Amino acid sequence: MSSKQLLYTAYYIADKIDLASYKSNYPEKLVPAGSRELYYQFTETRFMYILSYGVIVFSDMERSEALEHIAKVTTFTFLLRESFREDELKVNLSSEDDHMELTFDDLKIGRFDHAVNKMIMMHLAQSVALDHFNGLSQGILSEVKSYTTYMQTYGKVKLGHKQALKFIGKSLNAKNSIAENLYILDSPETAWEDEYLNRLHMALLRHFELTQRNKEIDNTLRIIEDNLTVYISYNHHRESSRLEWIIIILIVIEVIDTFASKLL
Repeated sequence: MSSKQLLYTAYYIADKIDLASYKSNYPEKLVPAGSRELYYQFTETRFMYILSYGVIVFSDMERSEALEHIAKVTTFTFLLRESFREDELKVNLSSEDDHMELTFDDLKIGRFDHAVNKMIMMHLAQSVALDHFNGLSQGILSEVKSYTTYMQTYGKVKLGHKQALKFIGKSLNAKNSIAENLYILDSPETAWEDEYLNRLHMALLRHFELTQRNKEIDNTLRIIEDNLTVYISYNHHRESSRLEWIIIILIVIEVIDTFASKLL
């Protein structure tokens, strides 16, 4: 293939995409792929890659056409986002067979086939998904910080037991989604026996800082859980104290009633 620059763009659109339903409605141009992905080829360089965890990646496609495809996919989504997160990467195709060079702005490759193309799309998809999870975890952390600030200022807890449990559930769901869908710490199977693909995988892993970003999100969620565990323990203690006071008051009432009955 002659030298050419391709623009890859990824969109995080929803929590889940029903791949089986979309596939049955749009089987044309589909290239065989795994159970958690759909891979469509429209021309020699124009592709669409749909991941079950809510991401769509396009290569060499105008934004207007990409949005048309996204509009079709939204019918088959769960928890569709009001605004989509985006990430992109410029890829230059070189005439040198074994060439590979990744700079701050773009990637230069001398090989272009389905395996290489999907490797690029997969890492870009993971990058935009991590952007979403980072935003989610930072949003939860900001809310928790507002409660700790209130506690520091007024010396009491504003967060109730039920609300604390909701926050813990939200942070655990985010962590479970990452563990379930983003395999960023393991080399893809296609890279195990292909030296070029392994080099590409490692280069993209470093470029998008996927491992570091995943660890940062994990640490943020752990901090959130630690804070909320303190709140829950405090609420348990407060509820226990309230029950103790209720019991004490009932005993006092019973004693008074007994004395009153004897005096009368």
